[in-house]
Amino acid sequence: MHEGVSNRPSLIAGDKAGKTGAIEHGAQQWQLDFGSPSFVADSFLISDESKNAREALIPWRTWPGGVMCLYGESGSGKSHLGTLWAYEAGAIFLKGHELNLQLIEGEADPNPLIALIDDADLSEETALFALLSRLEREGGAVLLLARTPPMLWNFKLPDLKSRLSTIVCETLRPPEQPLLARLIIRHAAAMGFKLDETSAAYLAARLPRTFNSAKAITLCMQSVTASSLKSPMALAQRALRVMYPQVYDDDMASGNDVFEAKHKEQ
Repeated sequence: MHEGVSNRPSLIAGDKAGKTGAIEHGAQQWQLDFGSPSFVADSFLISDESKNAREALIPWRTWPGGVMCLYGESGSGKSHLGTLWAYEAGAIFLKGHELNLQLIEGEADPNPLIALIDDADLSEETALFALLSRLEREGGAVLLLARTPPMLWNFKLPDLKSRLSTIVCETLRPPEQPLLARLIIRHAAAMGFKLDETSAAYLAARLPRTFNSAKAITLCMQSVTASSLKSPMALAQRALRVMYPQVYDDDMASGNDVFEAKHKEQ
């Protein structure tokens, strides 16, 4: 189990951060590695969509039953945020499919169990029930990550389902236009091309309000960058037509919120 680390970055420091929305501690950047993709603490995009989730992670020592579930769609940042919590709490990192009775009921540890479990809904149910029971007996803290809330997990054990129904949950809300635009710029930069704020805002006003749509449109832009396009806006318009050919034609791509208007009519 990882030892606690002093002078850690605060999960809610971003509320006072600059426009980049960085989670900061002085001038330091924290590189995190728990066997999954590395996360830099100051790269987490602070937004209103994540405010409740970030604040719920702060009092982890007093979570009811020692457990909390953070859920959200793929790409919402729950693994990133969860890993930042794991760093601050000195937690071990596990995937749901790695959870087993031998691990939970193995040699006695004088320290309370503190763990982050990603894809918790894929856990073996008797092992997950044993984990929750251990928390009640011995104390500790476990953060469960999943795409859906525990009440929707496909478990059959009645006692486990009853226990899961009482877990405190928070979610990362779907992105509104400002966050969606920032995500598009972030994904574009990661793919090696620069997209200006105007073009990103243009796309954010026309895409579905999902985290996956930000990544999908930048992948589409990457695929059409070989075309002789004169500006980032032209690239954005081309990608929009490629992704939604039945929604946008050349004229509609330059209009206002056509995607939203069309889908509200359906």
